[in-house]
Amino acid sequence: MYKKKKVLLIDGDILAYQIATNNEVETNWGDGLWTLHSNENSCKQQFDAVVDDLGSNLSADDYVVALTDKNNFRKDILPTYKSNRTSKRKPIVLNAMREHIMEKHNGVVWKNLEADDVMGIMATEPTQEDRVIVSIDKDMRTIPCTLSNDGMTTEQIPQRLADYNFMIQVLTGDKVDGYDGIDGVGIKTAEKLIKKYTNVPLLDLWKIVKGIYKDKGYTEQEALQQARVAHILRHGEYNKKTGKVTLWQI
Repeated sequence: MYKKKKVLLIDGDILAYQIATNNEVETNWGDGLWTLHSNENSCKQQFDAVVDDLGSNLSADDYVVALTDKNNFRKDILPTYKSNRTSKRKPIVLNAMREHIMEKHNGVVWKNLEADDVMGIMATEPTQEDRVIVSIDKDMRTIPCTLSNDGMTTEQIPQRLADYNFMIQVLTGDKVDGYDGIDGVGIKTAEKLIKKYTNVPLLDLWKIVKGIYKDKGYTEQEALQQARVAHILRHGEYNKKTGKVTLWQI
């Protein structure tokens, strides 16, 4: 019996950031002198070990590590997207970690895309491989895929559930990423509004979500803007040669 090659699609952004942050050490030298340092080699070794563990725990044959490009198409849709992060200091060895990933760990960066989009496209494109997204990011639950949140077990996210999760995200927005959805609508409120439509086709669900936006005083264009920012790309929505994104529309 033919066994598909299992390939992990690892969220390199989160993993590198976590390791780089956790290895920063504050030192008080006295007389008011403080320094912050990190051992780059230790961070790289930890990353190597985590990747090895993921491969073993999930019985993978191969893997890629997705990273975010310096340019982001969402900023053309919503200029304030992630602008709340510009003043936040990044871990001091993060760039070194990214270089290590590109050199040693099948790093993948696609023009204008975030790591989420790379994983979303790779997970949904036609292939003879069994691809598994490995990420703790809730956004990946908007992708119809095989997903591992814990690096040890997997679950299937079917199409209808992924679309429903996407519409929940459109309603709530994501303050961490700098887009607001509908003011005052959190996850519990959003679920109350559309929970009974879990198995409704996306076209019909989108009409319901647009109606909620309208009832709350928003325009259809504002609803579409939020949806396009929230949408994680899938197969067919990106041209690898040109870096052009086909914006979400239904």
